[in-house]
Formats: sequence, C-alpha cells, structure tokens
Amino acid sequence: MSESQTQPSQSQDLGEVHLSLPLAYQQTLVTELLDEDALVIIARGLGLPRIVTNLIHAYDVAGGNLVLIVGADDREIEWIGEGLAELATLNKESMNRTGLTVVNTEMMGLERREMLYSAGGVFAVTSRILVVDILSDVIATNKITGIIVLNAEKVTATSQEAFILRLFREKNKSGFIKAFSDMPESFITGFSPLTNMLKHMFLRKASLWPRFQVLVAESLEQDSSTHHKLKDVIEVSVSLTPSMKEIQTAVLECVDICLRELRRSNNAILDLDDDEWAVENALHSNFDVRIRRQLDPVWHRLSYKSRQMVADLTTLRQILNYLLNYDCVSFNKMLDIVIAANTPRSGSTRSNSSPWLFLDAANALFAVARQRVYVGAPITHTIGNAEDRETQGDLFPAGITPVLEEQPKWEQLGMLLDEITAELFAAPQATAGGGANTVLVMCAEERTCEQIKEYLSERGHAKSLEEQEDRGAAWHMLRRKLREYVSWKPGFANARQELFVDKKADDKKRTANGNKDKSPQPQYRGRPPPNKRRRVRGGSAAATSSLRKNTAITIDLDEVDSSGVVQLLEETFENEDIESSIARTVAATEALDNYLDDNFFEPFDMNDIVAVLPYDGDMDDYVLEELQPKYVIMYEPDAAFIRRLEVYRASNRDRQLKIYLMYYGGSIEEQRYLSAVRKEKDAFSKLIRERGNMAMVMTTDVDEMAAPEDAFLRKVNTRIAGGGRMDVIVTPPRVVVDMREFRSSVPSLLHGRQLIVVPSMLTVGDYILSPHICVERKSVPDLISSFRDGRLYSQCEAMTQYYKTVVLLIEFDQNKSFSLDPFSDLSASTASVSAGAGGATGGYDLQAKLVLLVLSFPNIRIIWSSSPYQTAEIFLELKRNQEEPDPETATNVGLDELGENGESSNLYNQAAVDMLRSMPGITAVNYRNLMYDVENFQQLCEMSESTIAKSVGREAARKVWRFINRDLRTREEEDA
Repeated sequence: MSESQTQPSQSQDLGEVHLSLPLAYQQTLVTELLDEDALVIIARGLGLPRIVTNLIHAYDVAGGNLVLIVGADDREIEWIGEGLAELATLNKESMNRTGLTVVNTEMMGLERREMLYSAGGVFAVTSRILVVDILSDVIATNKITGIIVLNAEKVTATSQEAFILRLFREKNKSGFIKAFSDMPESFITGFSPLTNMLKHMFLRKASLWPRFQVLVAESLEQDSSTHHKLKDVIEVSVSLTPSMKEIQTAVLECVDICLRELRRSNNAILDLDDDEWAVENALHSNFDVRIRRQLDPVWHRLSYKSRQMVADLTTLRQILNYLLNYDCVSFNKMLDIVIAANTPRSGSTRSNSSPWLFLDAANALFAVARQRVYVGAPITHTIGNAEDRETQGDLFPAGITPVLEEQPKWEQLGMLLDEITAELFAAPQATAGGGANTVLVMCAEERTCEQIKEYLSERGHAKSLEEQEDRGAAWHMLRRKLREYVSWKPGFANARQELFVDKKADDKKRTANGNKDKSPQPQYRGRPPPNKRRRVRGGSAAATSSLRKNTAITIDLDEVDSSGVVQLLEETFENEDIESSIARTVAATEALDNYLDDNFFEPFDMNDIVAVLPYDGDMDDYVLEELQPKYVIMYEPDAAFIRRLEVYRASNRDRQLKIYLMYYGGSIEEQRYLSAVRKEKDAFSKLIRERGNMAMVMTTDVDEMAAPEDAFLRKVNTRIAGGGRMDVIVTPPRVVVDMREFRSSVPSLLHGRQLIVVPSMLTVGDYILSPHICVERKSVPDLISSFRDGRLYSQCEAMTQYYKTVVLLIEFDQNKSFSLDPFSDLSASTASVSAGAGGATGGYDLQAKLVLLVLSFPNIRIIWSSSPYQTAEIFLELKRNQEEPDPETATNVGLDELGENGESSNLYNQAAVDMLRSMPGITAVNYRNLMYDVENFQQLCEMSESTIAKSVGREAARKVWRFINRDLRTREEEDA
C-alpha cells in the first residue's frame, strides 16, 4: 500500500512524494518528522527501518538536498540502501534521486569526498571521518540540509555524534536534526535523562511510540474493513521434566545465595533498590553490567570473593540458558567445563574455586545433570577392548546405562509440524495474496537452530525406517552425541593440565636452566601471545585442530578467574562441535556428489520449505517479506519479533498467517520474557511522565553562541609592566590534533571550551599546543602495549628532537579502578634484574619502565589525568601565555627532510647525530650543515679549524676544534 503526501521540510518544499507506509501510525510519525525535529523513541519491532528509509527517501527524491546519516552500523546502512532502491521503483517520475553513498573508510580521498559533498545526496558517514571533514571545511556546514542520527541511545555528552551536532548547529541553525532509537530502557537512568539527551542533540521535542499507544494499537489490532480484532498468537506451553525443574531450582538457589552475599559485603558501594536485588532481575544480562559499573571504581580494593561472585552470576545465568536451549549431553559437557575451570591444578596450593560450587544445591545440580545422560559409574576411560563392545551394543563403556533425556520442546515441535502438514494436506492450495505455505521456525541462537535441524533430519530418517514407535528420533541423535562425549571426556582432563601452566613456576624453571632470553617467543612459534591471540569461532577444521594441538599455552594463575576460563574452554568446546558438524556435512555432501548429477538439482518450491533461523533484529523484517511464511513457530519467546509479526500481518491483510509461541511454562524463560515486556512498558511510562513534567528544552541558538575568540580575547602579559597591561589576542586559540585522536572525546571537549581544533596528520605527537609544546596522550592499555613493542621510546625520541617541551599524558578512566604494581613488589623485580637473569617480573614492571623512560629522556614531563575532562583542563593550563601553533609547520615536523644532495635526514645514525648536537658550538641550526659535509666522527676529528669554519662559522668552529683537540693530560695535571 502506498500513501501520497505533501509535506514541507524546515528548509524547502519537498513536493509530492510517494511513500510506502501501510500503517496509520507510520504515516503519522513520518508526517510529524517532516514538519519538525524530534527524538523518536519507538518500541522494538514496530518497523523502525521502514520509517527511517521512507523519511530519507522523501528528501532524496526532492533533489538538491545534502542529508547525512550518522551512528548507523554496517547492517543498518545495508538495509537503508536496499530500502531506498526499492522505494525508487515507486517514484519513477522522480529523476533527482541519487541513492545512498557510503563513506566509511579513509580510502576515499579528500578531493573525492569534497566533490561528492558538493554534488549533494544522502551520505552514510562514520563519525570520525565526518568530524574531520567538518573541521577541515571539506564539507560546507551551511549547505547541509540535515542530519539523521540512528542509535540515539549511544549519544553522550562526549560522543562523536554530539560533537558533530554541535559543529553543525554552530554554523547552520536552519538544518534539521532527527534522531531515532528503539531502546527506551537506555533513557531512564540518571537525573532527567531525557532532558539531558535532548540537550546533547539540540532538540526540543521527544516523540514516544510504545506498543500501547492508541494509534499503534488500533493499527495493529483492527482490520480496516471489518474493524474486528485480529486473531491472537497461539501459545504453546511446554512443561519441564522433573529433572529440569530440579536443576532450575538448584541454580536459582545458587543465584539467590550469591546475590545475598554480594549485597551483604558491598551494600555501602552498590546503589540498588530492594526490588532490583530480586532473582528475576539477575537473570538479565544488564544486571551484571550495572553491578560491574558500580564496582569498577573500587574494583582493585574488592575482595577476591566479591569479584568472584560477580563473575559467578554470569556463569549461573549461562547454565540456565544451556538447560533450556541445548540437549542433555551438551549441558552435562558444559558443567564438566565449569568444574574443570574451578579445579586447582595438580600440585598447586592456590584455590580459585567459586563459592557456589560448595553449596548443596550445586551438588544436586551436577548429580541430576549426569543422571539425565546416563546412570552408573562416572566415565573415566574410552572403549578399548572387544569385551566392552560386546557388553554395550551402542559402544558405551561397561558399567553405564544411557538415559538420554529428550528436550520437551522437541517432541512438541514435531507435533506442530505434523499438524501443519496435515492441515496443508487437507487444504493444499497456496496462500492468497502472493504468500506461500512456508513454515518458519525462529530460535534465539544459531546453535539452537543447528540442533533443531539435526533433530528434524533425524526424525524424518527415523520415520522412513519405521523406527518411530521403537525409539524416538531424539534417541538416535543423543546416542551419537553420547558416543562423542565418551571419547571426549577422558582426554579432557589431560588437555586441561596441558592448558594451564603456572607461568611463574615456568619462569623460575627457565631461569634455573640458565635461559637468558628475555622474550619467550619460541614458545608461541610465531603466533601472538594468548592474551592477544584471536580465538577461532566457527572456523575451518584446520583452524580448529590447531587449538587442540597447542599444548604450551601459558596463563598466569594469579590473574585467572572462573569466568575467563569458562569462556576459553567453552569456545574450544564449541569449536569441537563445529568441527564434527563440518565433518558430517562434508561426508554427506560427498555422498550426494557421488549419487546425483548436475541435472538433478532444481529450485526449491516455497510451499515445501521449513526454514529454521535465529532472531536477527531488524533483519527479521526482511526475512518475513522474503519468505512470506504462512506458519511461524517461535521456538523461544521474543517480544520484538511478536511485534514484527503483528506489523507484517497488519501490512499484508490479504495473507494468511498462523503463529505458534512455544515456551516452558513455569520456567525462567517465561519469567524472563514477561520481565522484559514489563521493563519496556515501565521505561515508556517513566519517559511519558518525564516528558509531561519537563520544562521546555531551550537549545542554544547559533547567534547566542560565544565566538571562540571571545573567551580568550584578552590575556595578561606578565612581561609588560608586571601584568598591568592587557594584550588583545588577534589569533584565536587553537590546537593541532592528530586525526587518529578523534577516536577519543578529548577533541570534542577542547572544542566545547572554545578552542579551535585543527585536524592534521601529525608524524610527531598527538596534540601540538604551541610551537614548543608537544603532547603524546596514552591510555593505560596503550601505554602498556607501547612499552612492550618499544613504540613509546621512538615517539619520545622524535618529540625531544623537534620540541622544547615534551609531555607524556597518561589518561585513565575515573570510573574504573586504576593502580600500578604495589611498591612492595619492586624488591622482587629489583632482585631479578640484579641477578642478571632478565626475568619476566622485572621486564613487565610498569613502574620500572617509567623510571627508565625518564632516565633516558630527562626533559620529558609525565602528567597523569583521571578523565578526558581533566585532560582538556590540563591543555588549557599548558596553553596559557603561549603562542599559537602553526598547523602547516606541525604537519611537516618529522617528515623526511632532504638536504642539498637529496638524501633523507632519516638515513643518518640518530645516536651519532645526538652526540654531534651535544658538542660545544653546535646548535639546532648549524648541525645539519656539518652533518652534510662530514661522513663520520673520524673525519671530523681530522679536520682543521678553518675547514670546520666553512660549515658552521668561525666562532662555532673554534669551539668544536678546541673540544676535539683538548689535551686531557694537561687537565689532569692542572687538577693535581
């Protein structure tokens, strides 16, 4: 359905534009946005991609507009481009459209971007590139029609998007700003969060569109012709098995105990209401984020037990997800990994076990989980003799009896598919309105989809062999998984012993054997160290096997917690499953290749497809439009996808759609779904109340903004009459900033303090505050990596060569804990260094490296900053009473300078150059002349004073010649 509307924008008349907006609330929302600027907060699943695409299309077909899209990720840019191309077919009479142009890399040159901007159109630009282009006047700010901000919940006072909007509003007060977000929960934390967000984006209006909004409800629930409410979703409640209920109860008991202990030991630090400490809130991932955010400032002062419990909450929630989503064998395998991660290494006296493992509920958890798979003695060996094979026809070790409990949803899913098949057999005609009889099964994760596909395939195979009455389809699949588990379990203990090696003990052993190598590079054989190694997820079989062949991974046990170990081991476990799946797929493909020829294949019939896909956010809208399913089975509940189905059904009323919603009744899955719906509803309710009580947000007008030079118009000059006179500054204050620094928020804060920020590709330094002051900014992780690869030494060497005042600014986050190694540890470091072993402890001591850096460069100044805000204040203090830097000069510093013979200055020995510049009579001006005329110090020592004078002058030559030819013995006699 298309809707034709004529609405003027803030800058021009758009004329008649045909938009594809079938629902009334979508039409109303776009009409309001064409009239005025607003921050749109809409519930997830209500068609935000369609709304944004149609709004952009309205400006695109009008022609002569320059519209910028910021804050969009790659997938959003993709569906905007596809949506604009699709809408272009509805406006064939509009020849002015240019489509979407993506500017997301620096491969597109400056001239190319400037030419594209001048031609106009719709551009999706990354924030860092757009900031640099605006500051460099590559894009004319006054010619920008407007800016569209996606993912507005990520905009903060120091974000790049807020910086862009501030630069835009300084020079363009007529252009529009429209922001979108589908995360209402992000706008309810803090003091007046909605008001502050509107100020950051220079907006005055907030447009709220929850699911319970009257127009939205009427659009989704009533048919335009009959005005009757559409059919509800068919809910299929599945009961948990008794063992699954027992496991769920045990895990929830462990979560409750961890919450109570965490609250008791950190109640003074954690600012949470009593209701927020409920177990149901701990089942959401954002609970861990909130806890960690409040504990970050004092994280280094927390006890090991408190830090461990924060990680345990994530582990326990992960166990609950595995219980409901994965088969019993995979769940038991995951618990084995958790136990192994918390088991001390053989011979180690240090225990890093989680406290919840010692609870009675934990013992019940592990016992019942194993009983779901098999009963009998624990598996300690593989099948290695004929007696075992004869005893167990399924090739299981003697002494165990397989149980292999099936997931309750599997059988219910099979019954639903049988019901759908019978319904289609009774009425085989395809759906009217262009739809098909496709069955769509949606799951939460990709791995769940793989298990369902495997089960449905095994189910069809069992039916064909008439084995359905004897053994269920799940039995054959789980039996194969149990055989793989039996082969995996005995070797897992040995693999863990090889995986976790005590790093300190290994260093002592290497030192005792006389190993003087400071860098343990041969251990990794050209591969990066474990903390920098990119783990393979879903890679090839060769990449997966390389993980298991690595038997010398070094991990410092003092820095390992159970959550990190669980993640590492679980990824290895997932890679093994992926490898086995790949092997089965390759074998099946080879069998098909041997059986079938090219003439056998033909396109799928859409009426025979059963698609099993994971939830994928806004891309699910395109899946529904592409497949046009008649039956949708939601294997796991998802509120956003339910709304997407409602929008799809309301937009295509001539298509039949039957929806099944499966969930475990009385489980945390149902509780988590209801809690997510309630949280979103409460978030919109708070936003509506705040908007009703909010005073009008007065955005700063461009005429009311103070010019940058006004704040620094007058400066006290202490050299004139003791500061009694005032000098008028003609040149506004500015700072030359390296383009790579625009990833941080410091340039935005400097601009907010009325400084002109000049982006430039600097070779030396990050910030040039004056012709003589150069600043290199380092975060703590960057500082450590710079020390490790020696990059910081080269940077300091270059800065001291070209600038008089060199500053190393180390910036850490004020909201996170920060502390260097305790001074008590320096004794061990000093001892290892004095022993001459070059041990790892002294080599990795950050304090010792800072001391060595200061000793190597005495002129360097180290400044510590607790936040980007303090960094900006420090820069203002350093710039006081200083001259303004020249951007061109700062850019040319450090580049290859050519002499008269055309040779680069970087080809000279830097140590010899430093020694030459330290000689009497040699200055920063004349040393280059002598360097070009003399090849080495031997030739310089053999030259006469008159020959040296030809290069540096008579007075300088006299000082150099006397210094070289001075008789040391004469000096010794004089001293005697």
